[in-house]
Amino acid sequence: PNGDRLLVSLLVKAKERKSWFSVGAEATIHVSGKPVLDQNQQILRLDDIQLAVESEAAFGLLGAAAKAAIPYLQASLAKNAVLDLRPALTNARKSIDKALADFRVQGEGVKADAQLTGLRLIGVEFDSKIVRVTAEADGVARVSVNKLPEKAGSAR
Repeated sequence: PNGDRLLVSLLVKAKERKSWFSVGAEATIHVSGKPVLDQNQQILRLDDIQLAVESEAAFGLLGAAAKAAIPYLQASLAKNAVLDLRPALTNARKSIDKALADFRVQGEGVKADAQLTGLRLIGVEFDSKIVRVTAEADGVARVSVNKLPEKAGSAR
């Protein structure tokens, strides 16, 4: 985290292979953006992306080429900096369904059932150690009691 932004650092190794020179360089790219949850698409997007590049090749011809490419890289990241949360949501739903299966009770005079009918992501928060995504669930719970337990020592 970096204030209200997330900071992701990437080590990029590039090597040109078309010419005889095979020039290569290594750079660390720092991508900073505000995480925004798109509730309709169930994706996490980084908005207001900013880039910073650290490179030993920052001086000279490679550095000039890298600096010229930064606006294109920033535009590409703004378009594609998306984390699809639907697979995580599917896994969460499977875990909840399994927990609900364990909840289903059929005992003497009591029957309980619960079913998840909907699950969606509604918020995102983060601190220095973890990103928290909040979900909201819809469901139905049914309990039927056909027989009340008798008190010990009571007469019929």
